[in-house]
Amino acid sequence: MARVFLFTVLVFLAAGALVRAAAQPMSMMMTVGCVERDGRDRFILTRSTEPTALKERAPDEPPADAPLGGETITLIGTLGEFSVASHDGHKVWVKGLLNPGEPHRLLNVVSLTHLSPTCE
Repeated sequence: MARVFLFTVLVFLAAGALVRAAAQPMSMMMTVGCVERDGRDRFILTRSTEPTALKERAPDEPPADAPLGGETITLIGTLGEFSVASHDGHKVWVKGLLNPGEPHRLLNVVSLTHLSPTCE
C-alpha cells in the first residue's frame, strides 16, 4: 500500500513539473536573413543569423549591410499582412515567436522590416 501511495505521489510531482515546463512563456526572437520561396508556396528565411531574444526594448534596426548567418527558418503566420511575397530575394529583419519544426525551425512572424533589395 505504501508503494502505491509513493508511486502516486511521484507521478503527480512529475506531472506538475511537466505542466510548469510547458507553461513557460515564449520569448520574442529576432533574426536577419533572406526571404525565399520554398517551392511549396511557403516562405523560408535563408542565410539567417541565429535568432536572439529581444530584450525589454527593441533594438535599433540593423543596417542594410548587417551580416548574414547560416540558418534556415520557415516563416509562418499572417505573412500576407507583412507582404512577405514582395520581399522574395530581399534581406530582411524579422521578429516573431520561434517554434521547433522539421526540417527547419518555425518563426511565427510579428514584424518584418526590409533592409536591402538584394541578399548580400
